[in-house]
Amino acid sequence: MAIEKFAETLLEKLRFITQAETVIGQPIQAGSATVVPVSRVSVGFGLGGHAGKGELTASGGGASVEPVAFLYINGEDVRIMPISKDSSLVGKVMDIVPDVVNKFSKKTAAE
Repeated sequence: MAIEKFAETLLEKLRFITQAETVIGQPIQAGSATVVPVSRVSVGFGLGGHAGKGELTASGGGASVEPVAFLYINGEDVRIMPISKDSSLVGKVMDIVPDVVNKFSKKTAAE
C-alpha cells in the first residue's frame, strides 16, 4: 500500500475515534436529572516510509479515552463532578453514586 493511502486510511480512523460523541458521552436520564459523561481523548501516531526498491512503510500509534468528569443537570442546577486522577475510575464512580442518588432523592421529594 502506498504511504499516502496508508496515511489517509489512518487519519480517517483517527477522525472516527476522536468524534465529539467520544468526548461528550450520551446523556443518561435518572429521574428528573440528566448525567453526561465527559472524557479526554488522546491520540498519537507516527508514520514513515521509503519509496524505492522493496518499498517500506512503518507505523505506530495509540489512543486512549479517559473519563474525566460527569455533568449533572437537574432543571437549572448544572454541576461538573470531576473524577480525580488519584483514584481509580471504578472507585471514584462508586464514591459519587451515593451522593448523586441522594441528590436525586432530595430533589424528587422536594418537588
